[in-house]
Amino acid sequence: MIKTGATVLWQRFPIHIATTLPQVPHFAVYSDAPDMVAGIPVIDILAGTKQKTRDSPQFNTWRTQQQLLSEHANIEMWEAGISGGWQLDKYKNLPMVAHGYQTYPTAKWYIFMDADTYILWPNMMRWLSSINHEDMLYMGSVTYQSPTAPFVHGGSGVVMSGALVRETFGKDPSLGGQYEEYAQYHCCGDHVLAHAFQDRGFAPVLSRDDYPYVSWRFQGGFEGELQAEPPSNVRYSKDNWCKEIVTFHHLTAHDIEQLYEFEQKYPRDHPILFKDAYHEFVMPYLRDDRRNNWDNLADIREYSNDREEDPKNPHVTAYSSYENCSNTCQEWEDCVQFRYRPGYCGLSNETRLGQKHMDDDNSFSSSWRLDRIREVRKRSGCDPVDAVPEEGAFFRQQNEEAKRKK
Repeated sequence: MIKTGATVLWQRFPIHIATTLPQVPHFAVYSDAPDMVAGIPVIDILAGTKQKTRDSPQFNTWRTQQQLLSEHANIEMWEAGISGGWQLDKYKNLPMVAHGYQTYPTAKWYIFMDADTYILWPNMMRWLSSINHEDMLYMGSVTYQSPTAPFVHGGSGVVMSGALVRETFGKDPSLGGQYEEYAQYHCCGDHVLAHAFQDRGFAPVLSRDDYPYVSWRFQGGFEGELQAEPPSNVRYSKDNWCKEIVTFHHLTAHDIEQLYEFEQKYPRDHPILFKDAYHEFVMPYLRDDRRNNWDNLADIREYSNDREEDPKNPHVTAYSSYENCSNTCQEWEDCVQFRYRPGYCGLSNETRLGQKHMDDDNSFSSSWRLDRIREVRKRSGCDPVDAVPEEGAFFRQQNEEAKRKK
């Protein structure tokens, strides 16, 4: 089940026709307006909501889209003038799962993802074949509406066993429309779905490496608030280096194509690990000198001049200069990267590439401790350092080409 919105449908969904959909035998695409893409129907999953719900202010966007369709206007052309898609999104999850069950009631697994999500399907299928679809399973990256309200983050991908969906949506055909009023006062459809399961006595699975082995597959799988990201922003650490990775989120169509091509490099029975994604998307672009106008997202320890100063903190001036920030990273033995801009210093014991950052005099500068990253790799047990090009290969190749041209 792929969930998207009418204003972003043509930006996000078409790439899945060539990448995701050929890998799955049964699928459906859900949005907040009907459409057709290459013969594939896009279902307006909000069309069946109650009239009272459709008349609410949170459905202003849906009503605007319906008016445009009635005038044979192109919703995409009006995207800049249409806001409120996020408010609509939270009403989709329950009717979407209800429709999925009604369409294919004998499925072993029900999986939904956003259109800016990519799933490594060989990894996903191999994992699901190792666990029992007759168990009550609701799996993904766990986050929290409150300390007592955990739910699985939809953008990271949500997996529900056939048994769980049959026991809930199968036994109560009206479940898809029962929580519209509840959704009106809560943040997101992922939370609404979890609440519906909990109301029926099915608590979400918050597992670690124990059965059903969710582990780090959804990036934030260890009951963390950290959600799935594109490969350049993934948090690569000693804890997940040799773990399987299944989903990425916040992707462009180009990101999805790159992940698809990356996936084709491996036999379908070969587990793809975090370290493999690191090799492909991060390792060649790291450098241990100062990289200006770049934000590597280091954020595990942060020092800032707009926070209350702690006289007991020996690193309180880490934010005063790039050199001080660098020295503070050096003093923390687990620090593998840092970023600095005037008044701020961020350190991390996780490796991330990040992205270009341009903000005039307030731009980030970044650097990585390559010797420490290589040490993490050596100690991992699954990543022989000598077997692949070293960090920074992209820049060395650029330098060699520049020399040859001279």
